[in-house]
Amino acid sequence: MDYPIDFVVTWLDSSDLDWQEQYYKYKKSVDEGDQTKARFRDWELFKYWFRAVENFVPWVNRVFLVTNGKFPDWINENHPKLVLIKHSDYIPEEFLPTFNSCTIELHMNKIPGLSEHFVYFNDDCFINAPITPEYYFRDGLPCDNNKETVFNVAHFNPIDRFNIYISMFTNICVINRYFDRRESVKQSPKRWYGLHLGKGGLLTSLFLKLYNDPRFVGFNWRHVEQPYLKSVWDEAWGKEPEMLNNSCTRFREDVILNPYFFRYWQFASNKFYPVKLNRVKKIRAVKQGIPLIISALEDRNVYSLCINDTPFCTDDEFISFKEQLRCAFDKKFPIKSSFEV
Repeated sequence: MDYPIDFVVTWLDSSDLDWQEQYYKYKKSVDEGDQTKARFRDWELFKYWFRAVENFVPWVNRVFLVTNGKFPDWINENHPKLVLIKHSDYIPEEFLPTFNSCTIELHMNKIPGLSEHFVYFNDDCFINAPITPEYYFRDGLPCDNNKETVFNVAHFNPIDRFNIYISMFTNICVINRYFDRRESVKQSPKRWYGLHLGKGGLLTSLFLKLYNDPRFVGFNWRHVEQPYLKSVWDEAWGKEPEMLNNSCTRFREDVILNPYFFRYWQFASNKFYPVKLNRVKKIRAVKQGIPLIISALEDRNVYSLCINDTPFCTDDEFISFKEQLRCAFDKKFPIKSSFEV
């Protein structure tokens, strides 16, 4: 592969007293939006993210670690592949400080020095087995699966409100302003009727073909690491700065764009390489999920693993589950990486 691939990973030290002071200062003046603890709790597993990178993807060009300015005490700041990035290095001052991960993510194409080909990780997404660059990019395009769905029906509960359902719908609404589904399919039918979609995906695509609507209706979610082209982000920002800027709120709100917007833009513009995605797992950190996470860590056929925190995990459960997962990760990655001091 003749082009560099960078990783971008975001992290927050929620135990930092300065961060907590700012958080509660602004939170008092906010009546709406998502401020749940589960978005900020530290499972203390982040060092294992770097151990996985060193063990399984030594070919990575650079790792951009993005934080609010507080970096892990154990990080080796002099590592040749590590670039430390503060929010203020690339996010306009008018949006800071922010406690909305979408504000942090939507500006990532403005990170100084970031390569055209990059993979974005939340700090809960772990590489779980050896993978090659072709797992993320082929023919210069992000590897992805554009399986469409008509069943992403929003729901509400008082604990995590609408989750991200409404913002996912917002993504589709804005995509439909700039793209005609019929034209996208016509330009590259194999991407929209290929075997990578599986039987269910193919049936949905055929149904949408018969329906002959110019609008996209939705895509399956994929909350693991995501490959991107920086130029796609630049293009989307150039065409829709108003809605993107309006999405950069202090706390997460319902009607905003999120980073999946750029994934959808890659789909609609046919700037992706179609693949099956059957080696990834997303497991919620709840009682029934912990043994599944530990089992997945031991499975070399699982390439990517997301350990998704949730407000349904109580504070008492969090303490217990954190220790169980720390032991499991330490068993898998017992040796320090060169990213650690």
